[in-house]
Amino acid sequence: MIITVEDILSFLGIKSNTENCDMEINKFTSISALEDGAVSFLTKKDFVFDSTKKALVIACNNTIDENNQAIVVYSKNPRLDFIRVLNRFFLVNKKNIISSTVIIGNNVTIGNNVTIGEYSVIGDNVKIGDNTVINNHVVVAENTKIGKKCYIKSGAIIGEDGFGFERDEYGRPIRFPHFGNVVIGDDVEVGAKTIIARGALNSTIISDNTKIDDSVFIAHNVKIGKNTMIAACSEISGSAKIGNNCWIGPNSTIRDGVNIGDGSFLGIACIISNDILPNSKIGNISNLSFRDIVKINKIIGKQ
Repeated sequence: MIITVEDILSFLGIKSNTENCDMEINKFTSISALEDGAVSFLTKKDFVFDSTKKALVIACNNTIDENNQAIVVYSKNPRLDFIRVLNRFFLVNKKNIISSTVIIGNNVTIGNNVTIGEYSVIGDNVKIGDNTVINNHVVVAENTKIGKKCYIKSGAIIGEDGFGFERDEYGRPIRFPHFGNVVIGDDVEVGAKTIIARGALNSTIISDNTKIDDSVFIAHNVKIGKNTMIAACSEISGSAKIGNNCWIGPNSTIRDGVNIGDGSFLGIACIISNDILPNSKIGNISNLSFRDIVKINKIIGKQ
């Protein structure tokens, strides 16, 4: 398929006075490696790129001199528009195939155009929505529900028992049997090596359009709202609730039972042991010695 500048601008709804709308665009590059025939994006006002290339650059409003070979168009969010262009014109959808090595249990419901990769295991009574992609070596335990247009990366484990015990009179840990499940909404992404435990009695819930990075652990009974993003290596303890439109930074830890309000932002390696109000911004104290951290805690404790 031949893609022109006019095709891309029409798709984005961007008007331009350029005379080269018929220029062919056949690749995409980063702005630092711009080539002839490429589309790229620019978000930094003072970034200098090779403007001699006959390319299309989606840039911030009024940040670049247009006296060059490159066609520069302006956008309120160049990175977002670039992503939309990649998805519309360059993303090649894989064939919808359920591999011959997949193990599928009893009473499983699989929607239309579903892909399941090599050596994955789908347990009994699982439901998988239309257009969902499950990569290789994924375990989806019994009674799990996965919505439409989800993307589950390789090595993810969804719906296994959580970590729940009670000590008996002799101090021995006795496992709390888990009878719940995991319910995943539509347009959800689950990263590689990520684990989502089933609820103990009810459901662990991941709501629509939430994106979970690689190597995240989500414990039993957790509830995560819509449009939330959770970065790599975070740990969400049992029965925690995370609202809509939140950002959980890498290596963050959220204590069991804690509520994170809608629109909250947690920076890198935050440790959250109390409820967080909506639209809060929480940062981690980094690059301090242990002695300095102890001093700060003592000062805070006196207030």
